[in-house]
Amino acid sequence: MPSCLLNKNTSMQQYRCTLIVLFASFSSLFAGFAQSNIPYFKSGDIICFLGDSITHGGQYHEFLQLFYATRYPEVTLSFHNCGISGDNASGMLARFEEDVLKHKPTHVFLMTGMNNVNRNLYFDGTASDKLLNQRAAALKNYKKQTALLVAKIKAYQVVPILLTPTIYDQYSKIEKENNMGCNDALIACSNHIKKLGDKYDALVIDLNTPMKELMERELKKDSLFTVIGKDRVHPGPMGNFIMFNQIIATLEPETMLSKIAIDLHNNQHLILAEHATLRNVQLSDSLISFQAHEYSLPFPVSNHLGKALSLTSFTEIYNRQMFQVEGLRGGVYKLFIENVFIGRFSSQELGNGVNLAKKANTPQYKKAKAIRELCAAYRKTEFQLRTVAHIKYTFLKDYKGKDDVALVKKHLDRKLKKINGKPYYEYIKNSMDTYFEILPKVDSLEKKKERIKTLMQLENITSPHEWVLSTTL
Repeated sequence: MPSCLLNKNTSMQQYRCTLIVLFASFSSLFAGFAQSNIPYFKSGDIICFLGDSITHGGQYHEFLQLFYATRYPEVTLSFHNCGISGDNASGMLARFEEDVLKHKPTHVFLMTGMNNVNRNLYFDGTASDKLLNQRAAALKNYKKQTALLVAKIKAYQVVPILLTPTIYDQYSKIEKENNMGCNDALIACSNHIKKLGDKYDALVIDLNTPMKELMERELKKDSLFTVIGKDRVHPGPMGNFIMFNQIIATLEPETMLSKIAIDLHNNQHLILAEHATLRNVQLSDSLISFQAHEYSLPFPVSNHLGKALSLTSFTEIYNRQMFQVEGLRGGVYKLFIENVFIGRFSSQELGNGVNLAKKANTPQYKKAKAIRELCAAYRKTEFQLRTVAHIKYTFLKDYKGKDDVALVKKHLDRKLKKINGKPYYEYIKNSMDTYFEILPKVDSLEKKKERIKTLMQLENITSPHEWVLSTTL
């Protein structure tokens, strides 16, 4: 449908414009309008994330869930965390049928490597021939196991999405023992993953290269900068957001979530609506009002992710809820949505276009924020369930005794004694304690996941809002 032209008195009409006719006199209004809005995933897809602790305790899949829930409310997707702390390609291969296929996935994100390269084999110095052989053997085994794993995913008619390993931070000057050379091994793993993508016609999303390049760029300004946590291994919220941004940049084309543009220069006014429907448009010299139904919601970014946003182009590429009015008289204007005061904007700001996705007080943002809280609750629930899977597949895979809590506890106590004094002892001990706490709640937690998903589908339904732009006195 072409652009919508109307005169000053036009009202009670519906404007739904998705195909834009370009006119030279209004070129500034049309920038970025020719876009696809068809998502990579389709409604009903079930997406699993198979990995190690970076997935088990990660947040990148939460950001992905939030993105699709807000950007494509009409698309119903299911997300499942299938990460296990400390796991590697061999472990993922062994548990794939029982732990992943039970969800009946259509797609599996696979990321492994950090625990395959054996980080302790790397250090700043000259390695012996024995160590070099051990490094080579670890990489060879990684290549073998990941090849088998991708082949298995394909054999079950599931679409693999291959993620290269995130970086090991051997670059920052933070005060933490540095297994220098470890990321070089992960780069070799990444190159292998890219070859697997070619062999199996699978999509590969490179995380290591852009994270490494970002590190190199930012370390020129701050030698203590890191996109990874203090342990050089696990990305924090900022690193997870950067991972998410790279994934989305690969899966989805550049697209704004909506744009409403009005040109008042001539007697015949031009109104454009991208990914939105307009009704009841009223135009005058001092007031503009209309009802707008936008099809997407803004991506609500937590305050602590400000640094991550500054390091990416996510806002500019994916989070633009643009409102533009050209031809206004000079001055300051007030914007209200559903009688809520959104802010004051100069005629120049409005002429250039205002990104309302940055405004946390809009009704649309508040709805998106509620979805963000549901996604966070979903991830927290999954994390509890993954603790059970962690103990089951890591420490109980050789247990042959009866299904008796006391006997299982004795078995785990023996396992725990073997790692006494290790740096990860307390983490494993706490995980085992949590296992017994969560085990009787597994069914209720699975039901809780489904309830949260249902609430998310109800919450992300978009609705029309009344907009009013008026002059300030």
